[in-house]
Amino acid sequence: MADENNAGKSFAERYAKKPSFTSQNLEQSKPQSNQASNVSQNASSPKKPVDPFKKMQAELIYLVKGIDAGRNAWYYVLVERLKVQLFLKALNDEIIHLENYGKILFSAYGDEPPVSVTDQLKEEYGIS
Repeated sequence: MADENNAGKSFAERYAKKPSFTSQNLEQSKPQSNQASNVSQNASSPKKPVDPFKKMQAELIYLVKGIDAGRNAWYYVLVERLKVQLFLKALNDEIIHLENYGKILFSAYGDEPPVSVTDQLKEEYGIS
């Protein structure tokens, strides 16, 4: 079923990236203490320190929503830094091949990614 509110809108307008994971979010996060033990009972502290290289990549992770084979789908894509502008421009196209712009980290059919996937990204890439 086509949503009448989306009639005449481009792919990018219909499935615009939510500003959930940005470099601003990373800058606002508080640094983690290096003295936290790996067996901490506190659920909010990470089990292991975040790899600094992955933390730098956090700003390159985009949530893309679209239609695949007639069904709603979502994708977390780690876009190559040199291809970000091309990727953002390609979001205006009706069809986009995400694998041409980087690595698809997670994908599935549905309207929203499950909390477990989002939590895994937060833990692995230090996204707050």
